[in-house]
Amino acid sequence: MIGWIKSRFNDIRFRNKLLLSHLVIALIPILLLGLLSFIQSYRIQMKELRSEAEASLEQVASIMDYKINRYNTLSEFMVLNRDFSQIFTKDYDENYYQMYLDFRDIMEPMISNIKMMDDDIEGITFYTSGELLGIRNNILPIGELRSKAWYDGFRGRRWIVDGEKLYLVQELISNPKDSNFMVISIQHGSIFGDLDNLSEHVSVHMEDPDQHIIFQENRKRIGAVDLEKRERTDLSLSRSLASNGWTIYYNLLNTNAYANAMSIFQITLFVIILSLIITFLLIYIISTNFTRRILRLKTKVDKVERNNLDVIIQSSSRDEFGELTNGIGKMLRRINSLISQVYHAEIAKKESEYNRLISQINPHFLYNTLSFIRWRAEKKADIETSYMVSALARFYRTTLNQGRHMTTIEAEIQHIKAYLDLQLIMNDGLFDVDYDVDEAVQLEQVIHFVLQPIVENAIKHGFVEAAAKDYCIQITVQRVSEGIRLAVTDNGVGMTSEQITQLLTSKNGGCGVRNVNDRMKLYYGQDYGLVIRSEPGCGTEVSMVIPASSP
Repeated sequence: MIGWIKSRFNDIRFRNKLLLSHLVIALIPILLLGLLSFIQSYRIQMKELRSEAEASLEQVASIMDYKINRYNTLSEFMVLNRDFSQIFTKDYDENYYQMYLDFRDIMEPMISNIKMMDDDIEGITFYTSGELLGIRNNILPIGELRSKAWYDGFRGRRWIVDGEKLYLVQELISNPKDSNFMVISIQHGSIFGDLDNLSEHVSVHMEDPDQHIIFQENRKRIGAVDLEKRERTDLSLSRSLASNGWTIYYNLLNTNAYANAMSIFQITLFVIILSLIITFLLIYIISTNFTRRILRLKTKVDKVERNNLDVIIQSSSRDEFGELTNGIGKMLRRINSLISQVYHAEIAKKESEYNRLISQINPHFLYNTLSFIRWRAEKKADIETSYMVSALARFYRTTLNQGRHMTTIEAEIQHIKAYLDLQLIMNDGLFDVDYDVDEAVQLEQVIHFVLQPIVENAIKHGFVEAAAKDYCIQITVQRVSEGIRLAVTDNGVGMTSEQITQLLTSKNGGCGVRNVNDRMKLYYGQDYGLVIRSEPGCGTEVSMVIPASSP
């Protein structure tokens, strides 16, 4: 460990060594004292906040238990009233007058009294499968209760929170053939209102016995910065309600305790640092005089590191540092000389390789076409002969391309059109041709003679079934995110994966697909080349992507 520290220390600049030495000797005890004061203050603050939060949680839980027990008592008061419960189990046998008296003298007075006792009750609804359906608006079929998303077939009594709706569901006394429930709708704020008015240093939420969150503190009043701080909690408290099994969770936020402790730490640290500033300034001035020459040399070496090899590094001093500077300058000049030699040798090598590949283009097609034109001309004179001669002239002109390696996409398309015009005549219109070329990319540069070998391969090896009809070749040039995509698609016999591999690696020479693939990798780099997608009987697509000069 000591050896590692020594090694790291030796790598630091000389001026920083002086500053770091003073920093280590003077600031370590200062930081230890400040850290101790911060930790002690933080612990005291957190202890006070915990005590305050525990008292608040106990108070809130007691209030909520009281409110919930109060509604439970009201519910039991109604359910245990024999006259009230018998209304739902009594067999009226179409005695509607008796039913009317029971509603007038028993049910309606009791409901009115309950609502008068608590203004937070929004309504009382009954769900039954008995004879009372349709008698009152607040008496509904039991099926509507069972269709609620929160009803799971429970019996007895349960508190339900459905969004901003709060219900107390109580099963009524039933007979074997009837099921009856009473649902009391209660204002949401009457139970949860106090939880939204807690200290800004406490966040709270509640869960039911199934650990579903039924309440979360309303944070709309809190700014975005405060929300980020409220995510850092150092203490969590919980309290279960005895009345219905709900659990209140308090998350005590450490921001207040952290801020108070930090203020003490900052005051302590400020007084000590102020006394060290003058010392640091003096050390800085002295160290600068020692390290100015080192920094000057480092600046020049940094420029060399950023590939600026034209920097002149030399010194007129005769001490050890001057000798070191002049030695680096001689080494840099030697490196520049070697790089120049390697660069020119690599250019010559690539030029030679490119010329070798482009020279492999087989001129047999031109000779065969001339022979065919001569035979047609001798046999009969017609317009087709003139057309073929014109197409051949265009093809020959674009093929030579005045000896240049690069051409425009527009010229490459003209070249392939001339070639396909000749092939259509020579093959008696065996196939159709479809062009889909984006006009916006026609002036982009591409290496010469990349489409014709691919099209030739499609006609020669793809359209071989004599009985087949509707052969078609599609030429597509479109801009894509990676650059410009050129593709040749045919609906011929297709290829297997082995045939695709052989097509790209065959050593037979000629102006084949492999030649195009090799030239693209040589000019654009190894990341470029041909992509072939084909299946037997499903045609073939050969595509390539070249970089675009403009977005």
